[in-house]
Amino acid sequence: MWTVEYFKKDNGRCPTDDFLKDLSPKKDQPYILNAFKQLEEHGNNLRRPHVENLGDDIYELRVKTINGQFRFLYFFFVGNTIVVTHGFKKKTERVPEPEKKLAQEYRRIYYDRYGIKP
Repeated sequence: MWTVEYFKKDNGRCPTDDFLKDLSPKKDQPYILNAFKQLEEHGNNLRRPHVENLGDDIYELRVKTINGQFRFLYFFFVGNTIVVTHGFKKKTERVPEPEKKLAQEYRRIYYDRYGIKP
């Protein structure tokens, strides 16, 4: 079993929670929470079409709901911890580079907190 946690900024805000609260509790959230449950159960064994490796140890969790397609970027941490950095609604074929850069920046901040050198 894996532990899925959401990245929190230094000011205490959580980008994933902020994103989720704006989504439909009936048309989006159940699908997304189910996908997180699958990630918790299967971790790095979860494969396409649910997960894609974006390179540089950043992964995307793919979720399709009634309202569209959503992506949640994450990375693996020490042990069986998965850290979800943030989510966004898919509007293009590829993950936009700024979204990947944001996940990398959040990972850097997370590692700095624990004194880990990537």
